[in-house]
Amino acid sequence: MTVDGPYEIPPLDDAEDITRITEPQPGATLADTRNWAGFGLLFIGVVIAVAATVVAMWGFGAAAVVVTIFAVLTLLAGAALVVLEQVRKRARTIPASAEAPAWQVIERPGE
Repeated sequence: MTVDGPYEIPPLDDAEDITRITEPQPGATLADTRNWAGFGLLFIGVVIAVAATVVAMWGFGAAAVVVTIFAVLTLLAGAALVVLEQVRKRARTIPASAEAPAWQVIERPGE
């Protein structure tokens, strides 16, 4: 429902209000821009891994090892950023404890 001043305007087609959906939706992780830095590092890590494979196929073993180390570090950093953001997202959505004072109680929309 859209809020227009003190009144809520119901949808015209009786559709579900997507702003109040609490369970995760498909593609929500990709749509969250906080994950993009991690996904960018993952992409760069894959590109570096392909470059390491090409360098190894050319016969430069020592250079391939160095490039592979950079690829692994970049992939680990990207995965860590995505996982840490998911953990922080869960921490933000955890409701207040039962011991919280009455003025801190979280009321979910629609209850």
